[in-house]
Amino acid sequence: MGLTAETITGTATRGIGLAGMLLQSVTPEMFARLPVKDGAQVMTNHPAFAMGHLSVYPSRVFILVGRNPEEIALSDEQEELFKIGAVCVDDPDGSIYPPMEEVVRSFQNGYAAALQLILELDDETLAGPHQGGEAYQKMFPTLGVATNFLLNSHLMMHLGQISAWRRFMGLGSAM
Repeated sequence: MGLTAETITGTATRGIGLAGMLLQSVTPEMFARLPVKDGAQVMTNHPAFAMGHLSVYPSRVFILVGRNPEEIALSDEQEELFKIGAVCVDDPDGSIYPPMEEVVRSFQNGYAAALQLILELDDETLAGPHQGGEAYQKMFPTLGVATNFLLNSHLMMHLGQISAWRRFMGLGSAM
């Protein structure tokens, strides 16, 4: 393990811890609900969607490294629910999104596996190319840049959505 892997995983570990803090006082009944402000639904991502969407990306890290993500990949149905471009919807009866426990478990297991994988890589490997397509190559020129984005920047962006959702739901700050 090199400095790059330590940097990526150290920062990601902090983000994953923040995810747990953001879910404190979130009940399964509210997990997939859109907030209401002044009688209108607030179009934001609720935790079920944000955590589910984030759960898609640990398998992408495996693919970028050239490894099989089978053990942590979501089902095809869940991929459809949470893929990039999918729309977050209110789920008052819990019939659209998987239960909170399942979504959180997928998130935790996926990120734990992705971080362990990154820790196996040396600086030379992380400074090299990745197995993403041409568009990924243009946005993220090295494996380290690509995995750092997926495990950190992307993670924190969606955790920020949960933080805002908490405020709308009257839960306040997680810290």
